[in-house]
Amino acid sequence: MSTNKPIAVISGFGGINSSGRSSNFLGYKNLVFDSLQEKEQLEVLQDLAILQGKIETVGSGWETVSGDSINLKKYLLENAALIRNDCFVRKIDKEIYDPEGIILDQIKASAAGQLPKGFDPSNYYPARQHPKALQMTIFGISDAIGQLGFKWEEIQSKINPDEVSVFSGAAIGQLDSFGFGGLMQSRIKGSRASSKNLALGLVEMSADFINAYVLGNVGRTGHSVGACATFLYNLQMGKESIESGNSKISIVGAAEAPITPEIVDGFFAMSALSDDKRMLELQASNGEPIDSGPIQNKACRPFGNNAGMVLGESSQFIILIESNLAIELGADVYGSIGSVHSHSDGHKSSISGPGVGNYITMAKCVSDAEKDIGLKSLRQSTFVHAHGTGTPANRTTESHILDKIASTFGIKNWPVSGIKSYLGHTMAPASGDQLIAALGTWNKGVIPGIHSTDNLAEDVYSENLDILLDNKVREANFYKGCFLNAKGFGGNNASAFLLSPEETRKKMQSLISSNKYKQYLSKVEKTQKKSYRYNAACLKGDYQVTYKFNENVLNGEKDIEISRKGMKLKGFKKEIKF
Repeated sequence: MSTNKPIAVISGFGGINSSGRSSNFLGYKNLVFDSLQEKEQLEVLQDLAILQGKIETVGSGWETVSGDSINLKKYLLENAALIRNDCFVRKIDKEIYDPEGIILDQIKASAAGQLPKGFDPSNYYPARQHPKALQMTIFGISDAIGQLGFKWEEIQSKINPDEVSVFSGAAIGQLDSFGFGGLMQSRIKGSRASSKNLALGLVEMSADFINAYVLGNVGRTGHSVGACATFLYNLQMGKESIESGNSKISIVGAAEAPITPEIVDGFFAMSALSDDKRMLELQASNGEPIDSGPIQNKACRPFGNNAGMVLGESSQFIILIESNLAIELGADVYGSIGSVHSHSDGHKSSISGPGVGNYITMAKCVSDAEKDIGLKSLRQSTFVHAHGTGTPANRTTESHILDKIASTFGIKNWPVSGIKSYLGHTMAPASGDQLIAALGTWNKGVIPGIHSTDNLAEDVYSENLDILLDNKVREANFYKGCFLNAKGFGGNNASAFLLSPEETRKKMQSLISSNKYKQYLSKVEKTQKKSYRYNAACLKGDYQVTYKFNENVLNGEKDIEISRKGMKLKGFKKEIKF
């Protein structure tokens, strides 16, 4: 698709979910662990063991948390299963809440996609009674900036102060005791609300934290709430802000920590949740053992016979850089945003029931892809990250959407993944989880299979689809494009088309001379080395989390100079132009 618009290049990414830390593709690599070489498996295990607090560096060696010296490789290989079992969808840790003690017997739900066991984001900065999703925001955006390969100040020196935009937030809000949960429960418990409960519970607070305590940003900010499609709604704003010229940098993300008794109650009441009773009934009907209780790591089964969705925690961020600035900086390329579409369902019979909007969003994205990479590449070299919630309704409606569109465009055996089988439904950041996994596929050539689903359900449409129950392995960069799909309560539908790093670099190369492109590639090598050093430090537990509370605070009376042509801010090299 020919365009003169700037390209929204993905130059940094980071975060944390139940699969692990996102930068350096580590969380993704945990999804496709069995398809990796031993060296990369060990890297994944090392990062997870550090996150979980199982090991630490002491001098030039390694020790367990109990102080025993270890041979790192031997320890990781011997404890691989234990380390990975403390990830993904699993039995809810009592540190989060005890389903036996809090939730009524008839509402027991024991499975969730929790952050790696033992990881606490509040340990890495002075959290000051921050809700968990905001703690995860600070960790996640710090991880993304670290992945960039150059300091944030270097970017700021090349752009005007108002040319950075941040779009991030939650779908449900912060419902733990430090947010809205504490606010609503205070009088019931006979206590008073904290002065922070209301403010820190707001859905847009993730963007506010990034602006105030990480970047010191004075540019555009916001958050578009679209239920389970929230990340893609924010991605649409980030892309449009870059293409319109309003932003040279756009940070897009979302963070959600929805594993609370109240939210579990709400989804149970809607018959959407894979609770223990339904899980046991499903296991019995499938001929699976029930004597040991629910099989938590198979609680979410996209496109199979299933019992409902599973909640998960996640914080995911990408850094979009306008293509010309990316070239100037020597920014690395992990992909780019081809198109994003969001549409409602029209008249509906119920808020939770699906409608026609998702047909529109997916069809538009596929049509955009045909114009951009050509019909042959669309048919042979693209794949899909489905919403794949694991509910009976989703398996039929979404599979019909994908199958119908595949048939319309002549696509056969369209690879479809569903990573909620590993992570649960993380709500606002769910499509961020998908996006990070797509970047990983371009790096390693592996699309994650749906590990929890043994067979497709009879009511799944799959004539033109290859719904992956096992990892699909191709060479890196085989796939030229990827589609992300999201369906949200209320008729919030969104889909996105992403371009591979190789296709993105082709577009960037067409913007400049061959000599300038060679210079750019030389800069990228230096950027990659710096990014590698960041990742090497993280593998020793040095996460370099940024939190600047009460630092470089601007005073409107003395730190700004205003003219009719612009505004100068203290601490910024360039001025805001009117």
